[in-house]
Amino acid sequence: MFGIVRPLSFLCYFILGSATLINNSPDDSYARLEGDIMIGGLFPIHKEIPDLGIYTKPSEFICTGFDLRGFLRSLGMVHAIERINRFSLLPGIKLGYAIYDTCGDASRGLQETIKLTGYQDSSYGILHGICNVTDRPPLVKAVVGASYSEVSIAVARLLGFQLVPQISYGSSAAILSDKRRFPSFLRTVPSDVHMTKALSKLISQFKWSYVGLISSDDDYGRSILESLAMQFDNKFVCIAFEEKLPADIGNPGVNVSIKAVIGTIKQSPAKVVILALKVPIVMELFNEVLKQNISRVWIATDNWSTSQEVAAMPDIEHVGNILGFSFENREVPGFRMYLRSLSAGPHATNVFIEEYKRLRFECTDQYKEYKRCLEASPHNCTKSQSLNFKSPLACSTGNISLASDDYLDRNIELDGTYSAYLAVTAIAKALNKMLCSNGICNPTTTFAPWQLLKELKKIQFYDNNENIFFTDDGDVNISYDLLFWYTVNGSMQFHVVGKYELINNSVHFNESLIIWNTEDKKAPGSMCSTPCIPGQYKIHSNVHCCYNCSECAEGYYTESYDMTECKKCPYDQWSYNGSASCENRTIEYFQWTNPFAVVLCCFALIGLLLVIIVGIGFLQYVATPAVKAAGGIYICVMNLSLLISFANSILFIGEPRNVSCKIRQPLFGISFTLCVSCILIKSFRIVLAFEMGNRFQHNIKITYKPALVVITLTAFQVCICTLWLLIRGPFIKNTVLIPQTLILQCDEGSTLGYGIMLGYIGFLAFLCFALAYKGRKLPDKYNESRCITFSMLIYLFVWFAFIPVYVTTNGKYLPAVEMVAILASNYGVLCCHLIPTCYIIFFKKDKNKREKYLKSIQSFSKVKSAVDFDATKITRSETQESQTYVNGKAEQFCILHGLRKRCKSV
Repeated sequence: MFGIVRPLSFLCYFILGSATLINNSPDDSYARLEGDIMIGGLFPIHKEIPDLGIYTKPSEFICTGFDLRGFLRSLGMVHAIERINRFSLLPGIKLGYAIYDTCGDASRGLQETIKLTGYQDSSYGILHGICNVTDRPPLVKAVVGASYSEVSIAVARLLGFQLVPQISYGSSAAILSDKRRFPSFLRTVPSDVHMTKALSKLISQFKWSYVGLISSDDDYGRSILESLAMQFDNKFVCIAFEEKLPADIGNPGVNVSIKAVIGTIKQSPAKVVILALKVPIVMELFNEVLKQNISRVWIATDNWSTSQEVAAMPDIEHVGNILGFSFENREVPGFRMYLRSLSAGPHATNVFIEEYKRLRFECTDQYKEYKRCLEASPHNCTKSQSLNFKSPLACSTGNISLASDDYLDRNIELDGTYSAYLAVTAIAKALNKMLCSNGICNPTTTFAPWQLLKELKKIQFYDNNENIFFTDDGDVNISYDLLFWYTVNGSMQFHVVGKYELINNSVHFNESLIIWNTEDKKAPGSMCSTPCIPGQYKIHSNVHCCYNCSECAEGYYTESYDMTECKKCPYDQWSYNGSASCENRTIEYFQWTNPFAVVLCCFALIGLLLVIIVGIGFLQYVATPAVKAAGGIYICVMNLSLLISFANSILFIGEPRNVSCKIRQPLFGISFTLCVSCILIKSFRIVLAFEMGNRFQHNIKITYKPALVVITLTAFQVCICTLWLLIRGPFIKNTVLIPQTLILQCDEGSTLGYGIMLGYIGFLAFLCFALAYKGRKLPDKYNESRCITFSMLIYLFVWFAFIPVYVTTNGKYLPAVEMVAILASNYGVLCCHLIPTCYIIFFKKDKNKREKYLKSIQSFSKVKSAVDFDATKITRSETQESQTYVNGKAEQFCILHGLRKRCKSV
């Protein structure tokens, strides 16, 4: 049995050993008020235990350095209990308190807790090898405290032994929410989990991505570090450095550690530093910061965010801006009035109040010397830190126990005081629910602490119109205030500028209330790397908060700082390398003001004018042989088609429009097909007249249908263009050849459709050429075959040359290439077909007579007859046949040229 390890036995032996120490030591650091139900209190009334590392034997810890903050919080508990008793919130029951000083040390806290539990009575003995104290009730029913998480963790282990309710007013370490390890621990402040969430959200909202973190080397500091690391990962914030400083100001290595941390701060690019430290350590750190002339943004945790001692440091405004989260700052009813007339009260003992009044009002030799110095030479007197605490009433008050001023009122820290008040209120509400009914309370005090703990976990009450209760983790449901430190008349003050709501995990603050000490009065940046300016983008390194900046490539841009990728410019815009915005591209097209466009437009207008003149001439002389020989009515149709084609060519100049793009090529194709169809009729007429011989009379009625042929051939082209437009017709296209310029032009859509349209015209032109070539030996007045041949050669040459030029040409001059081809084709027809006939009409009127044309026919017929029939070699019957042949040829020409009546007369 004795080989089994019993943790309970070890705890028992520790208690008994400590009890011996306590019984043999003076118990002179406490505050006490006897009552029916006693509530314990643990507060850091003093700052440190000097020379803690050189203790060689068990003894009472001697504390030094009066801690005004802890003292005020203890007064908050005293005032809350006195107020409950005064207003009879527990009728028939008087609450008492026993408050002890932890000095901010866990070992000292355990010693004081043993006094509260009553385990120091070693005569209780050891039964059956273990400490049998589970059935023995402690002296107090609940404990308020401690302040620091490290102390609360140690105390909670001891109080959890008998499930004595422990309600802390300041310990926020996340580990204390673990009910398996700390079953009786509750607190009237949120967990550090919420504190770190608030910090991460605040840092994210200010867009600080690189921050330093300095924490105390204890449970509280480690808890903050662990939780912040997790929160920062979620918010893409990097910790520039993690430094730990001793939690105890009496640690001999504090100064060395602080100097090392100062070096790290100076070398780091981080401009924001989170301090999760105790007040004395913060003060030492800031002393060194002021010496080194360092300015940063300091983020305070709840440990020191409302510290009046830090705020009262000389030149504290020069350390930079200070922001911090504190527990909700609320007024405790009647507390300020209580402080102005501070006393222990009747039947109460409060050594801490006595010590405070002694430090504040006692007339010491040092203070007397200082006052004499002021009277003699005020500018040469130095005031020690201890004298800063002295009241002007010192040396002028007879009974210091009755002396009072407004010093405590001016230096009150509402967050911790209100939390201590809430802890006492929660205990009173739970006692009321457990012991009272209908305004009458059962004065029994025999209930066990665990029964009170059970009620505390269920209690709900209202304070300042807010419902207060403990969560399943033992945390209270109050939020954080965001404080900004600012100077007013040379004095540092705290101003609530925002709040962190636990319900929705959000930080809200009014940034206009924050006065930054930067030149532009804006929040400073805190980044690992220099921000990437607009026109650059971030290239991350292994640390995601650190990166290099690279310029955006041509055609890309970034419009704001620290963008991770460049945006592509819209198609109609462009940018140089490293641009912060895109510029509109210069839109270019074949403009009217272009010299080449002016020249082509002049050619088109000249062509139009010529076609109009020719058309007028043809209409005036439509009945003359020259016009009839040139084609008669079909020459007028050709004239109309050329008129349309010349007019259509002008559509290739100017800004492309959707309508112009769609109609200009199909219109050219249809109009020129109509023109070539008429030329084909002329070529076919020649073949019929002079090459088919006697078969003409039989075939002419069947084969020579010019109107039907022209309509059919043109209609086929109309079908081609319609299908082209329906499937994929021309459209406006923007082309970028150089970055600064956007070429606006018409895309012909389906290349196949465009090719078939041109190919069809080319096929008709080739037929014209082939037929005209056969009629090349006709009489001069009727020999249009040479004109047809030449005009079709021009067309074929132009469009065969157009293909490679069109394929290789891009840009704004592409429409000019198409226009040149169209004008060349039009002028080929105009010059070879229309102008020669006009020349005869206007300048050779004597040749524009039927007699001249008939003689020409007869002459050609005789020559042809002589060639076809050799008179020396034929018979009479053959000679007669030859004469018939000549007459037939003449008749064919007369019929085809509208001269049939005149031929018969001849």
